Amino acid sequence: MPSRSTPRNRLAKPLPDEWRRFLVDHGVPKRKYTAVCNANLDDGRVINDLIIEEGWVIAIGRSGLAGIFEQRITFDPRSITELQIIQVA
Repeated sequence: MPSRSTPRNRLAKPLPDEWRRFLVDHGVPKRKYTAVCNANLDDGRVINDLIIEEGWVIAIGRSGLAGIFEQRITFDPRSITELQIIQVA
């Protein structure tokens, strides 16, 4: 049995450690969480309703809050320059 559970989106991308620490510093639990955030990227794009689950970027948009699905993440999480926490569950 694997020690880590797989993300609900098999195309999910890992969130860089600096942003994982940012979330923990702002009161998000280290494990078993889902966070809705807004993210600014280094190319000027703004991503609203970025869904982060247990350190993985799993979806863009609130439709990724439930169920198992496949959604391609169209950006590199290392290009995030600013992250704003909207909601944590």
